[in-house]
Amino acid sequence: MQFANTLDTHDVLSAWKNHNNNEHNPKSTWAMAVIVECQGHSYRKRGSFSLINEDGEQLGVLSGGCLEADIRLMARKCISLNKVLTKEYDGRDETDASYQMGCGGIVWIKFIPLNDTNNHLNLSEVLKCLEQREVVRLGLDYDNLPENYQDNPKSNPQNSQLIDIRSYVNSSHKAQLTIEIVPKIHLLICGGGKDAAPVCQFAKQLGWQVSVWDPRAAYANDKDFVNADTILKESHSVLSDYAAAQKVNFTVLMSHNVTLDAQALNALAHSAINHIALLGPKKRFEDVVAACGVDKSTIKPVLSGPAGLDIGGDLPTSIALSIVAKFHGIAFNKI
Repeated sequence: MQFANTLDTHDVLSAWKNHNNNEHNPKSTWAMAVIVECQGHSYRKRGSFSLINEDGEQLGVLSGGCLEADIRLMARKCISLNKVLTKEYDGRDETDASYQMGCGGIVWIKFIPLNDTNNHLNLSEVLKCLEQREVVRLGLDYDNLPENYQDNPKSNPQNSQLIDIRSYVNSSHKAQLTIEIVPKIHLLICGGGKDAAPVCQFAKQLGWQVSVWDPRAAYANDKDFVNADTILKESHSVLSDYAAAQKVNFTVLMSHNVTLDAQALNALAHSAINHIALLGPKKRFEDVVAACGVDKSTIKPVLSGPAGLDIGGDLPTSIALSIVAKFHGIAFNKI
């Protein structure tokens, strides 16, 4: 299972929708800035996009900050002219202080106005799919590519063509650019002790969806898990249906109670979860697996323990970092 490099897309589209539906905000006109091609190294990859309105408000980033000012400028030109513009950002010459990209590659970014004519590139439909935790394929066709717009005295943005843009959501059409957008990674933390709180915090900082399960009255309280999307206090019997309905990707078992961890593993043993990690040493891993009452060879998710990367952590924060970092690496096929 591979997660695309558009991890923040759900938040970008949600913020765009909320901005447009906010009665206290004046109606804004937006443009999409999308990377259509890369050569060499770049901060973001082909298909990554951000949204910018005529006031220069930007949702999402396409660089480490070196290109964003010019991206906002180009997007505002795109909106003003109601034309599709394309610009090449060349970072191969590090002595050129124009953008100070630092990546050493070339990035081509297309700026597309969002309007009623192109149905705002069907971004509302994309958001609806993401809210239902569905993978989305957004295809873009842009005919009659214009010459790259270069921001220098010899160029004239007025010469850029109004390009016929077509977008396709979850279509079999082979578009010129197809962006695969995945829902937020969903992490289920089984165990609501104090050391589970930083796991939740790190995951939320990455924009993940986080659920916490612990049936014990003194655990998984709202104060320690203020950022959690869901706190489950029911018995372990709810976990299987919950994981299926909410499309949980990763689970960490960290209740510090062999019986509770074994119950959770039993409930999730045949789920579609990608990976289950168990906190604690190898001996405890074997104890939990033995106590869960399921033949290890029949457990469907990948099972590992001790949870996390071996980075020498021995305190809750560093252990939490190792757990989230390993799941992140698995999600992007780096581990």
